[in-house]
Amino acid sequence: MDATSTGASPAREPRPGDEDTSVADSRRWLRDMGALLALPAMWVDHEPIEIATGLLSVLFGVLQLDGAYARFDDPLGDSRSVETWRPTGPTMPAELDRVLATDQTRAQGVATTEVDVRKVGIFRVTSLPLALPWETGRVLVSAGRTDFPTAMETHLLRVAVSQAAIAIHTARRLAREQAARSVAEAALLRQNELLRSLVDDVRPSLTSIAARIEDASRLVSEVDSSHGAPPPPVDRASPRSPSGRADAADVRSSLFPLTRREIETLGLLAQGLSNKEIAGVMWLSDRTVERHITSLYRKIGVARRSEATAFALRHGLG
Repeated sequence: MDATSTGASPAREPRPGDEDTSVADSRRWLRDMGALLALPAMWVDHEPIEIATGLLSVLFGVLQLDGAYARFDDPLGDSRSVETWRPTGPTMPAELDRVLATDQTRAQGVATTEVDVRKVGIFRVTSLPLALPWETGRVLVSAGRTDFPTAMETHLLRVAVSQAAIAIHTARRLAREQAARSVAEAALLRQNELLRSLVDDVRPSLTSIAARIEDASRLVSEVDSSHGAPPPPVDRASPRSPSGRADAADVRSSLFPLTRREIETLGLLAQGLSNKEIAGVMWLSDRTVERHITSLYRKIGVARRSEATAFALRHGLG
């Protein structure tokens, strides 16, 4: 029994050129897919709005669209949303505007809706929501073809939008890093200016202290000359520090029974510092410093500041 007697439609015989058309479609699909996968490299150093605009241009060329809309939001809220559409103008195409107004709460996933625009025609509008941890938004595309979108076109749409989302996320991250780097550099510059100001303020005081130390050394030399005091013996067998002074342990043992605080006070006194300056350096009160000075005078057997200075210099504390 043949197909005609049973009422069944006979199978269409293959026509010349069908295989060539299939091969051409596959080649075009592979070409378009390769171009879409290369989009992030083309969008390096572009602003988010430039990337969104470029996405719509690509979609128009690949999918043969009549209209397109894209919005990309920043979940972190650091930057403004990016929104653009084609054809460009003060308002977006009517079919896209109508779908967008009723599409905000629709479940996630690609959906296609037919929209009848009066005096224009019927359009098939495909909506692709974007809900990623690092990027959210929505893309709408429209075409007047009755077969829009094919499975291949839907896949190309998904790939293109994903690549744009990656590029926009990267651009926003780089912008945040650049802003943070600028803030850090500005803070470092302010810190350097503050340190420079502090050095300028302290320099006169340091110069004054150095001059007073020189005066104290000169006074010690004059006192030693007036009393005929011989220079302190040099123990060549004892180890010395690179500066030529005895080790701190040797100094402490030779100055026994001075306490550590009294030795520190004596060393600062020998550098020409006043009691108030010594108190500031040692974080002590003026009264405590005076007690240390009185005690060390008694222990080393001196009665004047110049004699204490001479004693300190002889023992390597100057």
